[in-house]
Amino acid sequence: MVLLQENAALDALKKLTSQPNLIDIMVDVEDYLDNSNLYVFDNWLKGVLVRGPVVKKYWIEVTFKYEYKQMPDPEGGLRLTPHGTRVQFEKAQELRPEPIRDPSDYEPGTHKPRMKPHDVWLVHMCIPRRFVEAVNQDLLDQYDDEAEDMETAEDQITQGAPDGQPQGAPQL
Repeated sequence: MVLLQENAALDALKKLTSQPNLIDIMVDVEDYLDNSNLYVFDNWLKGVLVRGPVVKKYWIEVTFKYEYKQMPDPEGGLRLTPHGTRVQFEKAQELRPEPIRDPSDYEPGTHKPRMKPHDVWLVHMCIPRRFVEAVNQDLLDQYDDEAEDMETAEDQITQGAPDGQPQGAPQL
């Protein structure tokens, strides 16, 4: 089971706004989802972007997070499959701060609240790149190269650690 950090959505938003034209790619992704009438199905509109858009040679990958009790209707995901979109649902947990009622609610030795895992749904979508029309091919290739560089760097970090965890990663 995947364990999300509480700031996964904030990190995705920072990435989205820090690189020019990623917003245009995300708008095209949203237009594709809207034109596919995905938002007619229950709870699809309530998703929060936690990863992406990751541009690859033939795909654009995005991941949305939903509250556990607000799982999007899987029929909506089936609406996208005839277009070649791959949709996966995954149960995950997200760390969230507990409410502070008394001093024992803090992490020991700090003034930070205790973190508690909460169940969420992650919906991973691999959308064919042909549905992103407004952004030119050279720009998409630039982000594709950056994604490959990031994957190579992550592989090197993971291979350097004896237990398969990235060096400096907290042990869970």
